[in-house]
Amino acid sequence: MKYRFSKEIYQKEALIKAAYRYTDKAYIHLDADENNFYVDIEAKSQENHITEKEFKNAILAEMVRLYISDRTKNVRELILARAFSSTIIEKDDLEPPPENDYNIANILTDWFDEYDDTEAM
Repeated sequence: MKYRFSKEIYQKEALIKAAYRYTDKAYIHLDADENNFYVDIEAKSQENHITEKEFKNAILAEMVRLYISDRTKNVRELILARAFSSTIIEKDDLEPPPENDYNIANILTDWFDEYDDTEAM
């Protein structure tokens, strides 16, 4: 089945993502001209038939994802910047670790040798 989708309504990225969603069920070929995208869908088996309506819903879902992604881009970038920012911690707030943390003997001691109480039972 070959379907036509207007470039004025649908974005190329949404079309590709929707097509990828069905690659396990069908062979999909994408093409375009100046005004339209063309999608040729051939089911891999009889029970995996994909209708035009199913494919339109998939494109619509991808369009909404793209729209939400575009609308929330700045907030996501601010959250990431804040999460990875090194200016959150003031240098005065940092305390050096206790002296025994640097003791190589403490680092190399097996936890079970130090704290295991199974012998006492």
